[in-house]
Amino acid sequence: MTLYLYFYLITFSLVGYGFIASQFLQIKTKNFGVLGFLGIILLALISYSSSIFIKHGYVFNFIFLLLGIIFFILNLKNFQKFKKDLIYLFFSTSILLIFISIGKNHDDFPYYHFPYITLLTEYSHPFGLGQLNNGFRSPSSIFFISSLFFLPEVGIYLFHLTPALILNFANIVLLKNIFNKELFQKQNLLCFLSLLSFSFINIFFFRLAEHGTDRSGMIIVLLSVIYLFDLVNNKEINFDNIKYNENIMKIFIIFICFAATIKPYYLINFSFFLLLIIFEHTRKIFFKLFFSRVFYLCLILIFFIVFFTFINSGCLIFPIKATCSKDLLWSLDKDLVYQTKVWFELWSKGGANPNFVINDRIEYISGLNWLSNWIQNYFFNKVLDFLTGIIFLTLVIFLIFFKRDKKNISFYNNNFFVYTLIVLLFLEWFFKHPTLRYGGYHLIALLLFIPISMKLSNFKIDYEYFLKRSLIIISITLVIFFARNFNRLDNENSLYGFNPIHNTNYQFIGGNEDFYYRYSTFIGNNIKNFEAINLFGKKIFIIKKNK
Repeated sequence: MTLYLYFYLITFSLVGYGFIASQFLQIKTKNFGVLGFLGIILLALISYSSSIFIKHGYVFNFIFLLLGIIFFILNLKNFQKFKKDLIYLFFSTSILLIFISIGKNHDDFPYYHFPYITLLTEYSHPFGLGQLNNGFRSPSSIFFISSLFFLPEVGIYLFHLTPALILNFANIVLLKNIFNKELFQKQNLLCFLSLLSFSFINIFFFRLAEHGTDRSGMIIVLLSVIYLFDLVNNKEINFDNIKYNENIMKIFIIFICFAATIKPYYLINFSFFLLLIIFEHTRKIFFKLFFSRVFYLCLILIFFIVFFTFINSGCLIFPIKATCSKDLLWSLDKDLVYQTKVWFELWSKGGANPNFVINDRIEYISGLNWLSNWIQNYFFNKVLDFLTGIIFLTLVIFLIFFKRDKKNISFYNNNFFVYTLIVLLFLEWFFKHPTLRYGGYHLIALLLFIPISMKLSNFKIDYEYFLKRSLIIISITLVIFFARNFNRLDNENSLYGFNPIHNTNYQFIGGNEDFYYRYSTFIGNNIKNFEAINLFGKKIFIIKKNK
């Protein structure tokens, strides 16, 4: 039960930090989903800035958890004001209790997720970690956030929670959109898009062990696109509307910047900022926010992810060879960086799997040489299954809302620009890293959801009609979510003897506890042999390159 209690406490603490962040950034919202994301981002900054000097042990982490809870309580003085929002928070958090009960974690969890997080709880961050493990070379902000969940009584068994917290706050944002009558009357496209997105992430991303870091970034980009549609279509020029758009743009910018800290390939989503410059009503606000607190927050987030990539690998962006230095004590060989880039592309294009590797790697990934093999071994396996499922989901929701009466609203030019950019992002994904986990799931979903949402918004549907059918879809979504997770727990009980009632700790699948600690143990046993430098009076250990 300790796992579940901490899940609630961490959730409340993050919302508490979100209140502080929203006040500092001058973002007006009482949406606990948005506040939760702001709290996660603030914790990421705290973890980034502190990890270089101190380890994230029990005392340090517990103090920050407690402070967040205090901030949460202090900001709920006017209980009636937040009554509905608290219901959303408790509802969304409670339905994910089954989601966080896992016997087996993500396949990459023992390889580099868990060791990296563990290192942050045992040592101040060393330089040169990229020499130990390929996964250490471009660290995700999720690792730094998770290191703050090393807490009394549970220890290491909360390290898997960050993706669950991101899903939790995303669900709150989407549900608030769906049940927002004012939003429906103003831009019902956003309500349909939110409903489709809610069903999508809870049906297709139902298994926490499949999240890793990739799907968290996709969820954040989905939310960002919804905010983007709100911005580009809200063109009325009056004081209230301008202030509303400024608020929404702040959230949108922060979300895009945060997504970029999760995986390097999410940096491409900065292209969405071009759309803010194209439209006159958003361009003025966008340039107004230059050198604002939101602008500096984004710069700091990007600085930290570049900084930690640099001190781990000697590269500003890994594995882009042109951004790498060869002269640092901990620098990786540039040929190794290039080969790693080739390997990522080879893997995503179906040229490698656990059982085989193509001999001529460069030739295979050049042009469209990879296409036939990719279609045979990947498309007719994972992609086709996913396409079948997502088309079926979209068709069911469309038929539930279908009406013959239409408003005859034309397709907005603004929406066309947004959709065109998503098509371009999809093409970049397809030609460079066409595996679903490398940014394919959400792009394919958006290519379907946007036109369907446009079509549905053209039907003559009142809010009561929308609300009743939305409740049906949400109920079906949750039934599927629970059924799939109950089936998963039954399988994990058969395979691993995992019983969430008697033991909520995930199992050490793939080895014993020492298996997970292999990298931190290596550092602990050899730290006296590492080079050391002084930074602001603090001794910093550097892992020397292998000779």
